[in-house]
Amino acid sequence: MKCDMKLWCCSYFLQEIEAVVAGSRELSGLRVETHAFSCRQNFQKDRATRAHLFPNQTEGPGLIISGGCFDALPSTSENHSNIIIPATRICFHLVAPATLVDGLIAGGAYLMTPGWLSNWRQHIKDWGFDQETAGQFFRETTRELILFDTGVDNNCLDALSAMGEYLDLPVRSIPVGLDMLRLSLEHLVMKLQQNQKSLPPPDQFFTDQLMAIDLINVLIASNSEKEAIDHIKELFNLLFAPGRLNYFPAGNNKECPVLRTKDKFAWTASGCGFVIPLGYKETSLGILEIDNLAFPDYKERYLILALPLTEVCSMAIFNARIREARQKSEMALQRMARIVASSDDAIIGKSLEGIIVSWNQGAGRIYGYDESEVLGKHISFLSPQDQPDEMPRMLDKIKAGRSVDQVETVWITKEGKLLNVSLQVSPIRDDNKRIVGASSIARDITAEKQKIEKEKRSLEAQLRQSQKLESVGRLAGGVAHDLNNMLAVIIGYSNFGLDDTPSGSVLHKDLEEILQAAERAKGLTRQLLAFARKQILEMSNLSINTVITGFAKMIKRLIGEDISIKMVLGESLPHINADPGMMEQILLNLAVNARDAMPDGGTLTIETGKVTLDLEHTAEKLDVRPGEYLMLAMADTGCGMDEKTRQMIFEPFFTTKGPGKGTGLGLSTVYGIVRQHGGSIWVYSEPLQGTVFKIYFPVSGTKETAGKKKPEATPWPPHGETILVVEDEETIRQLICSALARLGYAVLSSGTPLEAQAVEKSHKGVIHLMLTDVVMPGMNGKMLFETITHARPEMKVLFMSGYTENVIAERGVLKEGVNFIQKPFSIKELALKLGSILSQKDGNAIHP
Repeated sequence: MKCDMKLWCCSYFLQEIEAVVAGSRELSGLRVETHAFSCRQNFQKDRATRAHLFPNQTEGPGLIISGGCFDALPSTSENHSNIIIPATRICFHLVAPATLVDGLIAGGAYLMTPGWLSNWRQHIKDWGFDQETAGQFFRETTRELILFDTGVDNNCLDALSAMGEYLDLPVRSIPVGLDMLRLSLEHLVMKLQQNQKSLPPPDQFFTDQLMAIDLINVLIASNSEKEAIDHIKELFNLLFAPGRLNYFPAGNNKECPVLRTKDKFAWTASGCGFVIPLGYKETSLGILEIDNLAFPDYKERYLILALPLTEVCSMAIFNARIREARQKSEMALQRMARIVASSDDAIIGKSLEGIIVSWNQGAGRIYGYDESEVLGKHISFLSPQDQPDEMPRMLDKIKAGRSVDQVETVWITKEGKLLNVSLQVSPIRDDNKRIVGASSIARDITAEKQKIEKEKRSLEAQLRQSQKLESVGRLAGGVAHDLNNMLAVIIGYSNFGLDDTPSGSVLHKDLEEILQAAERAKGLTRQLLAFARKQILEMSNLSINTVITGFAKMIKRLIGEDISIKMVLGESLPHINADPGMMEQILLNLAVNARDAMPDGGTLTIETGKVTLDLEHTAEKLDVRPGEYLMLAMADTGCGMDEKTRQMIFEPFFTTKGPGKGTGLGLSTVYGIVRQHGGSIWVYSEPLQGTVFKIYFPVSGTKETAGKKKPEATPWPPHGETILVVEDEETIRQLICSALARLGYAVLSSGTPLEAQAVEKSHKGVIHLMLTDVVMPGMNGKMLFETITHARPEMKVLFMSGYTENVIAERGVLKEGVNFIQKPFSIKELALKLGSILSQKDGNAIHP
């Protein structure tokens, strides 16, 4: 539909109006003329002068594009009731958001359009300025020359640079385009064509614009993000009246429209609106959704108006956050001031001469003086006469601008009580960074000093206890070895007696009691050896899950009913090469540690899994190599520990428990066992956040499988095999020889390695196995076997010992392929061991 109306504008906007009319189907046919007024004039003409410029009512509707040059023109008149003025106050509002325009002007910018800039030299000449006067005038009133580039003049940037150089001012070009002007004109023309009477009177149009401007001004002044969002919704409801208007803060993905990162907008799913991301200075703020527009066919034009407005909205939200943060900071400072005033520490302000100028409540509480009693006094009055006064020296350093170390000194209270105080003095500076005084923070550490002395005495007692335990440990190993030899005789001959007496006789029962007591003593010696770390580890390819499930009942009884156990055991885990008893010891010690950390109850979580430690994880861990590991983790919800404690927990005899409640060997034993198994242990803990121990064992390469329990072994029936016994303890040697003879073996006896070599040489028959002690005078059992086996490679060997020696073990771990029996042993245990070895068809596959 052709637009049959006329439009008036000033010559400086003529190019923009013509470009909009030429490019818009809705404005086709609009006749454009210029009026004689511009922003350089004050419009003070009378009514008659204006009357001939504009159409009368018979000529039909018309539009006047104007700015400040028509601020005196009435919106309606008797003969011109159909004139619509779509802009007020400043003509730049026609092509750019009012907030942008007003903000630039308030910042000292001089704004121009291409039409005005094309003839800038003539304007300056018309004002009567030469270059010097013009430069001086502009520099006094203007910080920057800004061109609103509407895109209608390709030479405007050259003119802008020339004007800036002429006036010696910085210049900037802001591309604004013609979208806002096109949208406004098309909207007004459409309304006039549809129903001229339905148009709101110009007064109402001005009112709506002023309301929007007021809302934007209020929005920019928002003091919180919530307040800014409320104003944004109010503004967009006023401008667009959408059926749906939502704001989704950044990070709130619930029901938030999907918008790609680089998109400036996206159409809504309904097709009746759009979503626009809000961001400012590379900070994502949120997404604004405007949907169910009353005129969805014009959504593109609404979008053109909304996009620049959202930039203002983003700036308002960003600045509101800053104001809100600043307000919170000011409140924090106020709280800090109150904290200083109410601090338990004595915070005292003083001049550089030491005169007290401020005195907080903490100082009054510690020293007993009210503020009125000390203000104006020298700080040294707090120092006893018989004690060195540290304050003058510290103030001299402050005056010289040097740092002052924290010191411990003695001050006196109003009641004459001496206090140990920790004193820290810092400079007080004015706004120009000059040192004008000093502030001291004095903390009463009298109780702490007393506590330290008490702890010192306690540490000395612990040190003595630790040294005693270390001595006991060495003694225990030796005693256990000797006890084992004696128990071996007792157990062996008790077995003989039981075999030789009727089961119902009094003597048989007496022998059973003797044997039971010996077995209990045997268990005691094993505990002593474990304490002394002289137990030999017997490695096997085991499933850690099987160990845990089999030991779970013991752990439950140990930790009590107020602690729940949660097990998260991985599936199809690889086996590890480990000593089952030592694995149970690890579980036991860690469970005890967790129990003590949860005196009020909690949860103990036991977890297993297969993990891969890469170079990044192992780089900072000593002796840990990248690869696959089996992880055993135990976590509690207890009191946790700080970093200092965490660094010391594996040290022998270190404990955080009270006197008599722990030896400090539990975790150090765990660490030693783990390291002996080629593994590593890491701990994670924070105060009040619980503790997690993670143990990593090298995998043996075999997957975990469910298997049946192995049947109990039965003695191998002897066939007259010859056994060479080498034992330097005569009573034990005689016992073993008797036992072997009773079992049906042929026995060769020797008390020393040299004697054994002689027996071996003189014996013409086969020697099927050598049963030898490990530690003997002159030559150990391993060396003896290596000597004899050259002549008798088919001979097998069984080592026996009361405690670990590196002869057949490395760091307590029994070497692979080594046959070993721990003293003391019963005749049945010996028979089973011998049968197991002799039943093997091959010889010693792996020599020790």
